[in-house]
Amino acid sequence: MYKDIISYELADGVSESHLNQVAIKVYEDWMKHQKGFVSWEINKNKDGNYTDIVVWENKESAQKSNENMAGMKHSAEWMACYKMETVKSINVESLFNY
Repeated sequence: MYKDIISYELADGVSESHLNQVAIKVYEDWMKHQKGFVSWEINKNKDGNYTDIVVWENKESAQKSNENMAGMKHSAEWMACYKMETVKSINVESLFNY
């Protein structure tokens, strides 16, 4: 499995409820239709910031989905949820699962 791990702060005035509403739109209209998509988890950190974990079958599927983002229906609304200067992303591949 390949994972995108994205940490961020919400933009000023964006509530968790709004984030969830937009995330559901993105998931229903775009993400779940991407080849190789497994799951998307939105987490709240102890410090009040957020971390998303998006799981893909493989790196190629994750990269292809990034290419497909240009045509995503709710991209502006989704990006407006984030304080863009706080967004950090790392990618990891599972080696062992117990």
